[in-house]
Amino acid sequence: MSLGDLCDLFFEFSNEDRLRIIRTLQNESLTVTALSKELDLTTQETSRHLSRLGEIGLSVKNPDGTHSLTGYGELSLKQMNGFKFISSHNDYFQNHDLSLLPTEYISRIGELENSRYVDDVMVIFHLIDQMIREAEEYVWRITDRYIITIIPAWSEALERGIKGRLIEPVDIVVPPEFDRGPVIRQAIQDHNFSLYTLKTVPLFMSLSEKQVAGICFPANDGRIDYRGFVSEDPTVLKWAKDLYEHLWKIANPRSLDELIVEPSA
Repeated sequence: MSLGDLCDLFFEFSNEDRLRIIRTLQNESLTVTALSKELDLTTQETSRHLSRLGEIGLSVKNPDGTHSLTGYGELSLKQMNGFKFISSHNDYFQNHDLSLLPTEYISRIGELENSRYVDDVMVIFHLIDQMIREAEEYVWRITDRYIITIIPAWSEALERGIKGRLIEPVDIVVPPEFDRGPVIRQAIQDHNFSLYTLKTVPLFMSLSEKQVAGICFPANDGRIDYRGFVSEDPTVLKWAKDLYEHLWKIANPRSLDELIVEPSA
């Protein structure tokens, strides 16, 4: 595709009515009359927009008189989900840095479209605690800090048979009052709780098989402010799970001796 073709594509998507038509045709093929009624446009306006979309190959008129998206139109619309998501949260992304994420997951950022933004640290921490308590299969977290308040939830989950994974920076600072407790230490010995490290964690994230209770990216100064996105949507959860599995593969396990050390008397 030439630069001119790309500009033409963005020009078509920049028109609100044409974008509404494209989104409507994504769900079903419709006639000009049906589209006009659905979108509250005149038939003349709808015909004009469809003519433009057809000229650049985004839509096509079928033998039965209905219009539908072409494969090019379908693919282009799916790629627009990323722009829709980041533009909907432009204030957040002006102040946060995704450069440490693998390129694949930046390209897939549109999959977070059905997440909701939470601008409250304590709400994020509460949702993580709640997620752990409601998990039935696993809890996976990647963090740059220890959250002392969720240790009881971790212990209860592990006693129920939940599998736990944690990724943290190799040089994480352990608070002097931190104690994993006997349940977590036993789960580590039984290989039901695993802890891996990365030189730098690219985000703060917590997920179970049911939900994502925090996708929080670093601020521009590199520090994570624990404000971000939560969701129960399957597409969002798949993005988070795929990213976690990618990071898990490149992380390194902490030694067992280091993990099960008893707290000082």
